[in-house]
Amino acid sequence: MNYNKHSFIASLVFAWMGIASINTYAADATLTVNLSDSIRPVTHVATGSLYGLTESLPSDIDNNVAPLKPNVFLCPARSGRGYQQGIGGAFKVSPRIANTTGKVQIRLADILPGWPYQFKNMDAWKDSVRAVVRDKKNAKIQNFDGYEIWNEPDGTWKNTSIDFNAGLWKQTYDLLRQLDPGAKIIGPSYSWYNSSRMDAFLKYCSQNNCLPDVISWHQWGSGGFVGAIENLRSLERKYNISPRAISINEYSSDTHTLEGCPGVSVPFIAKFERHGVESAMISWWFTNLPGRLGSLLTANNERGGGWYLYKWYGDMSGYMAKVTPPNDKSDGVDGFAAVNLQKKVASIVLGGNTVGTTTVKISGIPARFGNKVMATVEQVTWADKDKAVNGTTVVSSNVYNINNGYLQIPVNVANAYYAYRISLKPVIEQAPYNGVAQTLPGVIEMEKYDVGGEGVAYHDEDDLNSGKVFRGDEGVDLDGNDEDGYVLGWTKKGEWLAYTIDVKESDNYTFEARVASGLDGSAFSLSVDGKPLTGIVEVPNTGSWTAYETVSGESVELTEGKHVLKLNVEGAFCNIDYIEFKPVQKETTFSANATSLKTSIPSLVNSRLFVSGEPVRRMELYSTDGRLVQTSEDNSMDVAGLENGVYVLRAKTDVEVASVKVIVRH
Repeated sequence: MNYNKHSFIASLVFAWMGIASINTYAADATLTVNLSDSIRPVTHVATGSLYGLTESLPSDIDNNVAPLKPNVFLCPARSGRGYQQGIGGAFKVSPRIANTTGKVQIRLADILPGWPYQFKNMDAWKDSVRAVVRDKKNAKIQNFDGYEIWNEPDGTWKNTSIDFNAGLWKQTYDLLRQLDPGAKIIGPSYSWYNSSRMDAFLKYCSQNNCLPDVISWHQWGSGGFVGAIENLRSLERKYNISPRAISINEYSSDTHTLEGCPGVSVPFIAKFERHGVESAMISWWFTNLPGRLGSLLTANNERGGGWYLYKWYGDMSGYMAKVTPPNDKSDGVDGFAAVNLQKKVASIVLGGNTVGTTTVKISGIPARFGNKVMATVEQVTWADKDKAVNGTTVVSSNVYNINNGYLQIPVNVANAYYAYRISLKPVIEQAPYNGVAQTLPGVIEMEKYDVGGEGVAYHDEDDLNSGKVFRGDEGVDLDGNDEDGYVLGWTKKGEWLAYTIDVKESDNYTFEARVASGLDGSAFSLSVDGKPLTGIVEVPNTGSWTAYETVSGESVELTEGKHVLKLNVEGAFCNIDYIEFKPVQKETTFSANATSLKTSIPSLVNSRLFVSGEPVRRMELYSTDGRLVQTSEDNSMDVAGLENGVYVLRAKTDVEVASVKVIVRH
């Protein structure tokens, strides 16, 4: 849809197709989930939107866009005066999401003004397309999904002298193949799926060598999607076309005010995942509010309930698991699920046009989850697209016994606009690595963090061990080898690791950490039993991540016994090899009377020697091989700077010369 399309047009279409506005089903339902049946990797296909980004909105890409793990945004090829869209041009927007997972699909039709588009002639059109291709190929940021040739030709192609298929489509297709042969071509982007219209398009394209790489249309209401894709696959077989990728490059409820609503969005996402859609973008019905991610943000750019649903979706990693709804061809309760075997977590999101108790029957729970799981049920609410929501709410958190890989969880769906998430984590007790606590004083090896997994023994921002060494089935990033040892690396702010320690003696301790970093700003902190042990410890830029230096400091007192030491990453990209803890040095001295010096027993000392009694004229300290180490012309001598070892002290008085052995130990 575009800036001045009227909703009554869509309403007529829905009436023709027999699609009604939202009517909530009040009945108990069953949702079946098989966590061992992987349908495909997690790619967040449905996270994207039409004109959901502009040059300045959303203003905070890092916090409001990146966490959603966006897939594809549909943007006008050009924007500004004289074009269909005033803002949000593809080449203006794409650099803003360079550091996210997002890509940009280029809508070529928007190089024209007006609605319906004011098409002049093929020569002018081709010149404009050439300029767009040139800009795409010259762009510094190459995060483009492909070219959508036209938008809603069933309502916007008004030229009576040029056939859409044989004229506009075929000639533009050939031009793009010539200018940018590796790029994806997307179309026809009908305003809704119509079998006879798609039949004619595919027949022409198959006979004239201009099939799109990705077939697209706009979907209003999730209930009709499965029938549409079934019809498309039958048409592909009819014309001997290999199955095409699919982009639903505008989707929403047929009730436009429900754009971005969590409960309405869940069945869309579920069906897109289940039926292999490549990309899908939320619609843009509220034309005065671009840059709101398809109404996931409110008119005031606050997070709405829909944002939190898509954040749940963005949190998913690993593989998408099979979910079977009561009726795949309805907008009733549905769900999508993901499993991350490395992190030992699974999540199931459900919602739809149903209220009442939904029994979620979960089978195929992976063996590595053990015999018990903690199941947390969360809810996200929604009142309207412009009401901000502060976050999600935990409805329940219970431990369930797993019986032959199966359990079932009832979820009370209170409102058809709400969505729910079930998070599963194995119940694993935190324990020391290899069952033995690391002792202090001593060295804490970074790779020997506790067992217990993600959220218990550590938190890592992704599920991959980037170094692929040592504890490779967990998410902590380690590097090194068995011979040289292992180091913690690829750290990100907010990550942490826990270590069970056994303090042998209550004392104040100093620490020395062996660290490296190739950037400025790296840092960490330490805490024990949830209480700060240090402030933020800055890690210097050592020039590379293999050039290690030592940073040190003094901690507060550690008490004797078992504790949990926590390493918190405060600044990203610091490598840490180990942290050594030593008791704070107590000053020890040796003091003896000159007359009794010869009978004194060897004594431990780390700071200073004293000889009293008869006036001492000179003190000399020798190594055991007779080498003079240092002297003093009075009765005291500083030995704090000497190496550990055994020495012989000679003290000269007016009466005699006396000697004694002393042991220097720091």
